[in-house]
Amino acid sequence: MAGSEEKSGMLFKDLITANKTDAEAQDSLVNVIVDILEWECAQNDAELTGRPTRVTLFHGQNPPGVSVRAYLERVQDFSGASSCCFVLACYYLETLRGIDISYKINSYNFHRLILSSIMVAAKFVDDFYFSNNYWAKVGGIPNDELNGLELEFLFLTNFNLHVKRDDYDAFASELRRRQQHIKEDQSVKSMSNLTVNASQISVS
Repeated sequence: MAGSEEKSGMLFKDLITANKTDAEAQDSLVNVIVDILEWECAQNDAELTGRPTRVTLFHGQNPPGVSVRAYLERVQDFSGASSCCFVLACYYLETLRGIDISYKINSYNFHRLILSSIMVAAKFVDDFYFSNNYWAKVGGIPNDELNGLELEFLFLTNFNLHVKRDDYDAFASELRRRQQHIKEDQSVKSMSNLTVNASQISVS
């Protein structure tokens, strides 16, 4: 019996260790997602010549006075959503973009899309989550409007919010590769700018 208990204790300890390691890995993904969404928004904004001609319920009349990074950091700080909610939110956003390119994030829609997707993910996977009224205050959107956005989001995804763990892990790995590509691209552009600036120096 003692041997059995010891073995069970070791297995439980290993499980706790594995869960802790997994949680730490999820936490690091939030910064990955911030980098990616910030970059995607800038890229999509560059294609715009004013307000998008095709708009959805998630588009605002004007861009909000907050950056993608600052907005995501605010949601992370005040929503209480677990880190995996940010990964799922990103997964859902890609699903919407596959349905209609109007859902590509830009400065006119990112705050409503990001808030709705993270909130929906939190309700689906987290044991504890705040009310819509609280989420509305976090995101700076009227509660009635957020209720409508949530319903629209759910219908757009066909209420299909479950993501298999293998698919989740594969998507997380893909996100890390994208972030690395973005950083490499930014590094190359930074070096190019230094080269251009250096060539413009005139010494008399």
